[in-house]
Amino acid sequence: MRILALLATTILACHAQAPTPDVLKQVLTKRLLTLRPEGYSERQVLFQSVTPAPKKGAFYPFTVTALIRDYGPGYPANKFYGETCIGKMDNWVFNLSPGASGEWAIDGRMTFTGATCTKNPSAGVSSVPLSTLSGTSAPTGTPTAAPAAELHVGEWASYGTGGRLMAGMGFVLQPNGAYLDGDKKPAGRYTNNKAAATITFQGGFLDGQTGRNLKANNFQLSNTVSCEPWR
Repeated sequence: MRILALLATTILACHAQAPTPDVLKQVLTKRLLTLRPEGYSERQVLFQSVTPAPKKGAFYPFTVTALIRDYGPGYPANKFYGETCIGKMDNWVFNLSPGASGEWAIDGRMTFTGATCTKNPSAGVSSVPLSTLSGTSAPTGTPTAAPAAELHVGEWASYGTGGRLMAGMGFVLQPNGAYLDGDKKPAGRYTNNKAAATITFQGGFLDGQTGRNLKANNFQLSNTVSCEPWR
């Protein structure tokens, strides 16, 4: 019984570290607000659904449907009252992962195409009032802190300039300090130096290579090559 109780406690503790949909809303809203287009004075993000998926490596995936409202006041003195644009995320996938300083990092598509824009009728009056749109805003406050970032153990891929996947440069980090090549065959070993934020490889096709700026889910193998968990 004690073993079962301990196991249940451990499972709950691990589950508690996973970000909730509210955390996703807060982190994504903060990121989108920094990307408000020039010439617009307001941006609101209204979530219609946020669905978490099982953790994948170092990432916590979420599927999001939301409306993004951008209001621009225009130049009333010139009889131009701006416009209001509505963009939509329809089941877009975003990934949260622990950042380097206890924050949540987010990646996924952040740009909109095909937003509907309509001219505002008069100064200070939006053609699409916020009250006419469905969805809820992110909760106020600071998101729950992310768990301490741990180096992803599993399959990694390497990317060149422009995010181009580099064939033959995949590898698998194992928890015992060994790594496999892209064919899942033993290659050599690696050393994770947390203090220096580096990962160094011994043996195999990566022998002598050192990755720098090491985080839980990425590192820089050279000025033109970066590595991230495969997903």
